[in-house]
Amino acid sequence: MSLQRSQIPALPAGVALRGRRALYVAPDPEPSGARIWFFTRLGGVSRPPFDALNVSRKVGDSEEAVAENLARAREAMGRRPTAWVRQVAGDGVVEVSEGGCAGEADALITSRPGLCLTVGVADCAPVALVGEGRVGMVHSGWRGTLAGISGKAARRMGVRGLTAYIGPCIRQCCYEVSPELAGEFARRFGAGVVSGRQLSLPEAIRRDLLEAGVREVVDLGLCTGCRPEFFFSHRKQKPVTGRGLAAVARVEGA
Repeated sequence: MSLQRSQIPALPAGVALRGRRALYVAPDPEPSGARIWFFTRLGGVSRPPFDALNVSRKVGDSEEAVAENLARAREAMGRRPTAWVRQVAGDGVVEVSEGGCAGEADALITSRPGLCLTVGVADCAPVALVGEGRVGMVHSGWRGTLAGISGKAARRMGVRGLTAYIGPCIRQCCYEVSPELAGEFARRFGAGVVSGRQLSLPEAIRRDLLEAGVREVVDLGLCTGCRPEFFFSHRKQKPVTGRGLAAVARVEGA
């Protein structure tokens, strides 16, 4: 996209913009023993409507552009090996120890230092989990959130002192759902997660994580719906848009 770093609106406190070519946001300060990347749509080579840092081969973008975008993202991640899953909007959690595709699931966890766990998003919430010697990455749309995937991944990690980081996603200001779905969320997580038909995925995820015993939940407070020039948003850019990358890795030696 033509948006330049200097033109990006101010970010919330506790969020930093980083990267040389592929630009990403991260918690500031970052957690001890881990690195987190929530990539923006800026810094890639794809043409509209996938401009510019689209990482999905399934949306109609050219193979050459996606390959270059992934190379730029890997460069930003220090050329570490990466693991990913075929996301199915469910509650599957897989543990991985090497790079490559780990099958169908929507969350990954690992204890291997230097292995990046990645998911693709365009409104769904990416949730990074950081604990003693283990990290996790979750793709949580409304289906996964109702199924409690973030809490399930946290429990599966089985370590104390977990901190969760909720990345850029669509938020209550931009997310109107059916009365039936709003009611399901209110019954599962409490009335505070909905206002009329406006759903707060981050608040539902936060409550799920706290129920699972997560020590702290850090919400970066960025809405993909409000900032479609900065992030991919399936809801705001229908019928076709790209997908952004979210990743977490243990720092070597931590």
